[in-house]
Amino acid sequence: MRTLLAVIPHPDDESYSFGGTMALAAAAGWRCLVQCATSGERGKRHDGGPPGALALAKTREAELAASCRFLGAEPPVFWGLPDGGLRRHTGEARRLAALLQTLAPDVVLTLGPDGAYGHPDHVELNRWVTEAVMGGSRPPVLLWPVFPPGLFLPQYEKCIAMMGEAPSPAAEEIGSDAWDYEVAVTAVRDTKLAAIAAHRTQLPGGDAAAIFPPGIVAALLDVERFTAPFGAVTLTAPFGAPPRRHSSRSAAKPGEGVGG
Repeated sequence: MRTLLAVIPHPDDESYSFGGTMALAAAAGWRCLVQCATSGERGKRHDGGPPGALALAKTREAELAASCRFLGAEPPVFWGLPDGGLRRHTGEARRLAALLQTLAPDVVLTLGPDGAYGHPDHVELNRWVTEAVMGGSRPPVLLWPVFPPGLFLPQYEKCIAMMGEAPSPAAEEIGSDAWDYEVAVTAVRDTKLAAIAAHRTQLPGGDAAAIFPPGIVAALLDVERFTAPFGAVTLTAPFGAPPRRHSSRSAAKPGEGVGG
């Protein structure tokens, strides 16, 4: 059985970034695993639940477990690292290297070096995962989700305001118009929305689209794109063979190059 490992910084990062791909992979017979660095205890709470970081962490862990059920993944594993504090930790790449050796995934998914919208935890986790994959004797295929340039800039601006400091990527580094794999996820858009909606604490008014500023979620429901930083190879469904490097400036129609 092929294994897909998603390594995420917070509960909900699996849902919007590659939830459709995970759902398709599970349906195609892949074993889908999720490892989550934090419990998201510093997030805001929009569900009217009890206050406090501990209560929020417990609820968000349950939300990620529910999202994984929607996506067909196994129950998630939490590392218990501090939300908002990943940059203060060292040695986590060694943890990941040992994890890769134990789980032997075929594909690893994690947010790219832009962190989708520059969140420092996202960027730091990318560094750890990339280092662990680079150091392996039989490394899996590492894939980073690719989002259209500018799509996440409204969330980037919110991130700056919330943290009191600019995220490490510059605004022009958020998103990309080049990718190696394009996965059509329209068939599982309802599943992806259900996975996002499972993170009720993060949704003002309970609306899945409200997890981000207007327009972002709607742009993520038909296609998920990925880059392979260490080289693209032919993969089975849902990824398929990457016949060439794609660019939105000259790219194939949605779904071309996807199959297997």
